[in-house]
Amino acid sequence: MDSKTFYYSIPPQVYDDQFWWKKDDIEFWKNVLQTSSSILELAAGTGRLGLPLINEGYNYYGLDISKEYCAFANNKLSSDNFRFICGDMRFFQFEKKFDAIFIPFNSLLHLLTEKDLEKALASIKNHMHTESELFIDIFMPHNSYLYNSTNQKRIEFYNSTNKKETIIKESLIYDANKEIIYVKWIYESNKKTYDTFNFKMKIYYPDTINRILVDSGFEVVNFWGDYDQSLFSLESNLQIYQCRINH
Repeated sequence: MDSKTFYYSIPPQVYDDQFWWKKDDIEFWKNVLQTSSSILELAAGTGRLGLPLINEGYNYYGLDISKEYCAFANNKLSSDNFRFICGDMRFFQFEKKFDAIFIPFNSLLHLLTEKDLEKALASIKNHMHTESELFIDIFMPHNSYLYNSTNQKRIEFYNSTNKKETIIKESLIYDANKEIIYVKWIYESNKKTYDTFNFKMKIYYPDTINRILVDSGFEVVNFWGDYDQSLFSLESNLQIYQCRINH
């Protein structure tokens, strides 16, 4: 697994442009992290969440597998105190432990095997003390999402790099045996394709996540179904886990 497995063939400015709409989780993270004196975000990307948290005074650090994305995020900071560090969430090593570690917005789903997830959880656990918390935010894979589809309109945005009003159309193929979604994004402007991007996402159901968390030495202290912290139900669109090390 390397950076090409993820979103990182998308230039960071284009990534920022196309996810302009993703703001519904910012207040949630500010709320659940407000008592943590040190915070680590895994798969921090271009700083979509890191920058608001830093600006609010949180003692934040972000880890991301892309050097380009880390440099892009650090360039947004008003100081030379770099907070975005390049590294793999499965094999990272800091000289400190954190009060809270979080993996937001489906980033966990880029760990395409259970073994990769177990490796990531082992690294996370090594950076937690007895009172630390781990938060995971992924979508709930309802059957309506997993059906194979072709050229479904998903996102509209202005690409500030090539100055094009853009529509992303999405095609999905779901491999039920591997529990992998193969996703193709088609970038169109004026009904003409100017770029494509392919990536994979692993589907994790609640019973699988719970099993792996427990086997990795964690306990789930809260399980929410939305950013309003409502309890998870089978109708929920999100799986949000708040975990601690099981002593």
